[in-house]
Amino acid sequence: MPTSPSVFVTGATGFVGAWLVRYFAERNWSVTASGRGEAPVPLLAYARYLCADLRRPFSPVGADVVVHAAALASDSASAADLQAANVDGTRHVFEATQHSHTFVYISSASVYDYRRTVHTEEEAVDHPQLSRYGRSKRQAEDWLMQQDWSRRTLIILRPRAVYGPGDRVLLPRLLRLVRGDRMIIPGSMRVQSSLTHVENLCSAVLSSLRYFEKQRGGIHRFNVADAEPYEMREVVGQLLPTVCGRPLTFRELPIAPLYALAGLAALLRAPTSFTRFGLAAVSQRCALDIKRITETIDFKPNRNFWEALPGLCVWADQVGIAALRAARPDLPWLMPGSLLP
Repeated sequence: MPTSPSVFVTGATGFVGAWLVRYFAERNWSVTASGRGEAPVPLLAYARYLCADLRRPFSPVGADVVVHAAALASDSASAADLQAANVDGTRHVFEATQHSHTFVYISSASVYDYRRTVHTEEEAVDHPQLSRYGRSKRQAEDWLMQQDWSRRTLIILRPRAVYGPGDRVLLPRLLRLVRGDRMIIPGSMRVQSSLTHVENLCSAVLSSLRYFEKQRGGIHRFNVADAEPYEMREVVGQLLPTVCGRPLTFRELPIAPLYALAGLAALLRAPTSFTRFGLAAVSQRCALDIKRITETIDFKPNRNFWEALPGLCVWADQVGIAALRAARPDLPWLMPGSLLP
């Protein structure tokens, strides 16, 4: 009887990692998952669990494939913390999984310069124009690409604004725009931006693994996003009133003073998540060109925001608005049941 393929998923107690664990387990892969803390009980129904602090070297892990989804996703974290988590952490995962034939790195669209409006995988990047988080993800990519991939395969996936049930980053940020019966937004937010449903990202991981199974070796980079960009004002205008359960009206704030305040906060090194990169993420057009992944491996993103909105709202209601707004680290691991298809 043939053995099931095996996968090692890092960041399993986080949003994307949790989805990946369940996604592979439900397709009969043998899953080993890792996280820094104690394993959430529901996770143990899907995977073996390894408690590991990726900022430090750890023992070798045997798996056919490694999907490195763990990251410190913060523009307000210090450069030293981002280096330890995202760059050193990637090196430690690579060193512990050198017998895996394929290494999938979940990167980010933050590796792109926000001065461009449409991004392709080969565009040149001015590192000083990236956020601290974006630079750390780009440095991790660069380090990986400098390794020997003649007999192993490196797949780098760059999603933008991953969303869905379990989201601990995008939805909490958007909920902080709500003040009373208003949504306080930077500018008009009438900009087209890519978003990535988490199931589209999971599907992209599996599709790329299947495609490159027959042609092992080399480096492959792909943008991953929903089929079409969205107007951010429309997304916010539909999402927040539905999640909050009441009508909300827009109040627009002028962009220029907000950028000035963000610049001043950076100059003073004030501890805040209010940054020019965060402003750019919601007030400037940022679309990912996904032609390469759709044409190379015949990947088709099947989920979109409008279809996902009801399930996202059900999850948000179960967790509670206060917990989401605070982006508490103890938000529940993906729950079995009807929340996922």
